[in-house]
Amino acid sequence: MLTSMEMTPAGARVFWRALIQNASALIADAHLLLSAGSNRRARSLAVLSQEELGKALWLYDTFSRAWSDGDETPLVAERLREFGRDHVEKYCEALVSSEGLEEFWGGAPSRVFQSLDEDAWQREFERQSEQAKIAAHEANRSKQRGFYVDRNRNGSLSLPTDRDDVDTTADDLRVAAQVIEMLLIRDHSRMKFDAVTEYDSTHAEQFRLLPVAHPEDWAAYEARAADNGSANSV
Repeated sequence: MLTSMEMTPAGARVFWRALIQNASALIADAHLLLSAGSNRRARSLAVLSQEELGKALWLYDTFSRAWSDGDETPLVAERLREFGRDHVEKYCEALVSSEGLEEFWGGAPSRVFQSLDEDAWQREFERQSEQAKIAAHEANRSKQRGFYVDRNRNGSLSLPTDRDDVDTTADDLRVAAQVIEMLLIRDHSRMKFDAVTEYDSTHAEQFRLLPVAHPEDWAAYEARAADNGSANSV
């Protein structure tokens, strides 16, 4: 019998798929809000999406090997158990994952740690972890600004419909979509090259993310599709 903290790999896969689908849907909804000029609410949904991704990453780290091997031994996702209701920790996990985006898409690998001795490596790791925590706390505050009316210390009101002086929502959405996409491609590669189990496609989620993750490429794709449609109608 399973304990309350255990999941079978099959059950964890269903949970993981639901988290990925929800994270992708939140990004798509945020994209619509951004196009309608509701920037703060769009940013809030982007943060919520990354929180869902944080949980999905913890599940993946725990169960991916079992998914490849077909092993159905129940496991406990320890970090999900410990931090599953911690908004900052969930976002921070996704934020740390985003640091690998440039290398994943063909950029130069980070060399920050390569020339450091063990003590310096630990100090740099702790510094970057602290920076990620600060960014995660700010993201949580930003999420709240998109949902709630608040009264500032000077007596003015903060409204979800306000526009921030520096608005990074579009960039934040693109990064969030690319981090989810990166996990989906990683999962695709795992199933293609390492798994003895049946392929479990996530192409629908990947396709949903394309307009946000790669807006220039998507615009070019739509233009080609429109041109082909015009040519076929002649």
